Amino acid sequence: MNTVHMQETIIIGSRGSDLALWQAHFLQKSLLEQGYRSEIKIIKTQGDKIQHISLEKLEGKGFFTKEIEDALLMGEIDVAVHSHKDLPTAITPGLTIAAVSHREDAAELLLIRNEKVDELNQFNLATNAIVGTSSSRRNVQMRFFRPDLQFADIRGNVPTRINKLRNRDYDAILLAFAGVHRLQLDISDLTAVKLPPYKLIPSPAQGVLAFQCREKDERMIGILDNINHPDVADTIYIERKVMNLFNGGCHMPLGVYCRKHNNQYQVWAAQTADRLLPLKRLYVEGNNADELATHIFNTLQQQQQQSIFISTGLNEDALYLQVLRDKGFEVMGKSCVHMEFIPFQFSDATDWVFFTSKNGVDYFFNSVKSISPKIKFAAIGEATAKQINQHGYAVDFVGEGTITQIAEQFKLIAAGEEVVFAVAENRQTALQLHIAQFAQTSIIPVYSNTPIAIEPVQADIYVFTSPLNVDGFLLSNNIPSTAKIVAIGATTQQHLIDKGFMQVVVPPFHNLFSVAELICGW
Repeated sequence: MNTVHMQETIIIGSRGSDLALWQAHFLQKSLLEQGYRSEIKIIKTQGDKIQHISLEKLEGKGFFTKEIEDALLMGEIDVAVHSHKDLPTAITPGLTIAAVSHREDAAELLLIRNEKVDELNQFNLATNAIVGTSSSRRNVQMRFFRPDLQFADIRGNVPTRINKLRNRDYDAILLAFAGVHRLQLDISDLTAVKLPPYKLIPSPAQGVLAFQCREKDERMIGILDNINHPDVADTIYIERKVMNLFNGGCHMPLGVYCRKHNNQYQVWAAQTADRLLPLKRLYVEGNNADELATHIFNTLQQQQQQSIFISTGLNEDALYLQVLRDKGFEVMGKSCVHMEFIPFQFSDATDWVFFTSKNGVDYFFNSVKSISPKIKFAAIGEATAKQINQHGYAVDFVGEGTITQIAEQFKLIAAGEEVVFAVAENRQTALQLHIAQFAQTSIIPVYSNTPIAIEPVQADIYVFTSPLNVDGFLLSNNIPSTAKIVAIGATTQQHLIDKGFMQVVVPPFHNLFSVAELICGW
């Protein structure tokens, strides 16, 4: 620890809730590590006093920060600590955000009473369950994935909301994961489902603390600079800039999440002008923060008039179709591969059955009618997982991301175990090669697939789901040089490049939903 400085004690301004005090103590500890004594002054805000107005009308408008900022301006405190998402995007004159904390996991946490768990439903939540949330952002995004759910307002601090769930006021509640994690609350009597921030997109700057002081207080600015995280400030700048372009703390349901990967910003956004209107989602990437924020703002408000061809039959209930059509795209779809069942033998002497496609799921379960309860099921993507659910089985692992990322996720729970892949004939998947490095793997061919020619298709954007679909499409079609091409996965991308198509884009996740968000971000 550094030598304690002899200057007078630093006064930290904070709200009085358990979470706010955790944040203040976090800052206090950080200052002490720099050699500075401090004490905490609790300030009650308007948001603390108003308990009859939903949070969507309070967050981001200063209801949880104004009184603390006033105390800062009047010199009653030296530094304020805020949950960054509560701050209006317009900086209060005379004040500055001198530092931000590391970012806690920005995911949302769905807490479910155990009797309302249904592992065959998305998010493991029972049909028609009542979910407690006062956030329009959470409401519209959850309804997008689960339109059967019902929603009810909930107020109070984090422990209070959890107790309301225990008291059966709700079947489930939605909270920021960061708050529950920071308070180290015991939720062992509930079922917790973490929703990743690229799925249920959080409020701008969720999981980040803002440390605020007077803009002319050079000493305090210098002290706080020692605990600042510039990388976090860099990514949440884009999130907050988008919010600012939508007029700051308006009631509009808006989620924006940014991360950096290979020196590129990756940004997911979801927005609607009203909770009763369609939800617009997109994904973009780039390296210029201001240009990206402006592009996201403009693109979320624009409709498209382009056509898309996808090399698979269209399921009219699929959410990726809803995303694309709500944006104005005309979508055509047809498989360029002929599939046929192959008789196979399956032994229960395995730990896992891994599926990489919905077709593999159907051909497998249409033949295998009895499964040992000890066998676990794994899937790439939620669409494949949902197909397993429709055959009456829960899914123990759902992989998202690149093949390498999925293998790394799976290794944590399956190292040293036996894994059977139910896939197409003569197909050794790239995923299997990765998993074979830490588990015993084998392949069961459950269907054959061969490329077939389809009728001529003209589109502005072409989406290919496998190398064989590329081959089948090119039997009777050409891809115009002006068209945009998307491939699901690096293997399909490389196959297209080998065919002479050099500009092929791959979405961050290997599924059509991720493709749809990517296209909507163009």
